[in-house]
Order: sequence, then structure tokens, then C-alpha cells
Amino acid sequence: MNNDIKGMCLLLGLIGIGYVALLILFALFTGAKIFKSIMFISVFSSALISLGLTVQVKNRLFGYAKSFISK
Repeated sequence: MNNDIKGMCLLLGLIGIGYVALLILFALFTGAKIFKSIMFISVFSSALISLGLTVQVKNRLFGYAKSFISK
């Protein structure tokens, strides 16, 4: 995949994750029931971030997560 497209996927994914964080704060303070929207946007944003990462970065992140969990 082209590096420009990977960068765009990462950018859109991070914007989506930020939007999910704002929606969670909004739901906590107002009591709005927007759980389905939050889940859909977070899954879609995570998929975009996963598309934008290279294999080496994914392996490093998984290794870091495994070492962090096993401590």
C-alpha cells in the first residue's frame, strides 16, 4: 500500500479515536445512551489504524503489549 494512503489511514483513525474519547466524556456527563455509536466508531477507527501501520510496527506493539501484560 502507498505510504500516503497509510498516513491518511493513521490520521483518520487517530481522529476517530479522539472523537470516541469526546463521545465517552459526553455520555458520562449527560447520561446519553450512545454506546452503539461509540463501539462502531472505535472499531472502524481501530481498523484504519491497523491498516496504516507497517508490519514491523505492529510486531513491536504486540511485543511491548505482551511484555507489559506478563509483568
